[in-house]
Amino acid sequence: MGEIDRLVEVSRVPRSDIEALGELDDSHYTVLRTAFEGARDRREQELNAAIENGLTWVPRLLRPVMRRILFS
Repeated sequence: MGEIDRLVEVSRVPRSDIEALGELDDSHYTVLRTAFEGARDRREQELNAAIENGLTWVPRLLRPVMRRILFS
């Protein structure tokens, strides 16, 4: 599996859209995939922090239950 295929799998962006970037070698696709994964991970951390901050009005023991109710 080439780097472009890994990028397509990770980002779920159609291969044709990625190929529209032009002629890139595997190292460029690796950089794009790494950047995408880093941004995705940061977004998840920030979202979890925002959810936790939003649930501060709920007693700590009830937060996991509230999280399941709201986001399941």
